[in-house]
Amino acid sequence: MGQQAGALPSARLRAARWPSPLRGPWPYLVPALVWFAVFGIFPLFYTIVVSVSDWSTASHSIIGLRHYAYLLQDGALLASLNATAIFAVGTLCLSFVLGFGTALLLASEDLYAASFFRSILILPYVISPVVVGISFRLMLHPILGVVNYLLGTTGKDWFGSPDTAMLSVILITSWELTPFFAIILLAGLLALPRDPYDAARVDGAGTVQAFRYLTLPLLRPVCQVALLMGVIDVLKVFAIIYATTLGGPASLTEVIGLYIWRTGFRFYRLDYAAAMAIVLVAGIAVLAFLTMRALGERAPAEGRAL
Repeated sequence: MGQQAGALPSARLRAARWPSPLRGPWPYLVPALVWFAVFGIFPLFYTIVVSVSDWSTASHSIIGLRHYAYLLQDGALLASLNATAIFAVGTLCLSFVLGFGTALLLASEDLYAASFFRSILILPYVISPVVVGISFRLMLHPILGVVNYLLGTTGKDWFGSPDTAMLSVILITSWELTPFFAIILLAGLLALPRDPYDAARVDGAGTVQAFRYLTLPLLRPVCQVALLMGVIDVLKVFAIIYATTLGGPASLTEVIGLYIWRTGFRFYRLDYAAAMAIVLVAGIAVLAFLTMRALGERAPAEGRAL
């Protein structure tokens, strides 16, 4: 018994000196790391390999950066980038302004049933984009659509006309994206300190002045993060446009995601589609890095100012 009792402290000492890999955070991190490696890292590297290969032959031989060099000569790609820019700017501006206004309204203490409206605000954003696209396609149907019936414009093809196709998909996507901005900005508004507003009120500042000189500067980091996430969201849009216009009319609404899909799965040029996908991912990553770097440089400056 004495030997066994003396052996226990030494065993504990060895366990403390050489910790088991099953202790600590690793048992909890391994499943997530494996999932990320299988469904994140491996598809990315495989897409890179496909983008530098020639899939028009059975050998899938490596051809280097030939597909990337052809990107600048592809007129259809440039047209899709132009459509993506118009769609992204229009959607971001409209949805951000509407989201900001909705957040300001819901942050008001005088709003009746504010908690109820806050709880149902997320509903448009959680609905599947395919369902959103099909629903609006039915509502905007030239003959059977309820929108044409209410406006008295029966027969108007909202998705088939060059004048209204892009506007229609911008409005639909903004309807879905507005709750996203509203929730993030509402959380930022509710987290703002009240002391600066009380001091400003004592000094005679009005509502507009408090919004301009207090709310906007204090909410700037939240706005930048929300806009960054919104840019990523609109650049990878696919389902809504696929379910409504399918890129038409005359490719006016064919954004980069839809063009990549069409190139890869309609024309079976998977290698060239992979090259475009890698460039799109790289562009989004660079944009995210620059935004986060700007946020990191602004935070110490604001800290020194305070």
